[in-house]
Amino acid sequence: MFLAEPPPSQGDIHFRLLGFPVRIHPFFWLMTLMLGLNGATTDPLVFLTWVVAVTLCILLHELGHAIVMREFGYDASIVLYSFGGLAIPRGRRWGAREPGAWGQILILLAGPGSGFLLALLMIVGLHYLGGYHVNFMETSWRQIVPRVDLPNPLIDNFVYQVFYITVWWGLINLLPVYPLDGGQIAYHFFTMFDRQEALKHSLILSVMVAGIMCFVSFVQWEQIYTGILFLWLGYSSFTALQQLRV
Repeated sequence: MFLAEPPPSQGDIHFRLLGFPVRIHPFFWLMTLMLGLNGATTDPLVFLTWVVAVTLCILLHELGHAIVMREFGYDASIVLYSFGGLAIPRGRRWGAREPGAWGQILILLAGPGSGFLLALLMIVGLHYLGGYHVNFMETSWRQIVPRVDLPNPLIDNFVYQVFYITVWWGLINLLPVYPLDGGQIAYHFFTMFDRQEALKHSLILSVMVAGIMCFVSFVQWEQIYTGILFLWLGYSSFTALQQLRV
């Protein structure tokens, strides 16, 4: 149920970012294209901005994990794969302090936190430097994704895409559902009280929250793909829980 590093392929793209090795698996492009097609866009430029926005935001997310890992003495690499990515520790430097449960939680929070920080900087820049009005939770808490009316439609769409990925995806990623960051945060939180039962408790919570999100996605939001995603995540957690009890 936990996402594993995909094996190398001939279609991988390799580069370094702030000293971290980065690998983009071809499956990442496939999933990004599928998500873009789900948005029913017909404009190739809008579709291109979507691919760029997803790539940059996911890279930033994993970079947040990797930077905090480095602070705890880990050598890390980044892999973009499937619907997201992985920041993978590659061993620890001698003499580095053990992160412990709170350190692991901090590493996990750094991913979505980097996206929230980018969104905040964009809001400040657009409003105070650019003079644009930012629509954000003015009439309802459901308006959690900021919206700015920019004169250039393509730039306006790109900015909204970045806000959507960093804010909305970031919040979804914090839900205590495996293998999302929130699910792993729940596990490390439970280890502070009962290490032996932490995985079981976090899996039970994962199944419950995934079930709620599945219902909300299908019934209230009418988002089929989101509902299917949480249905699969909930089933994966349930399967792992059953195997744990054997």
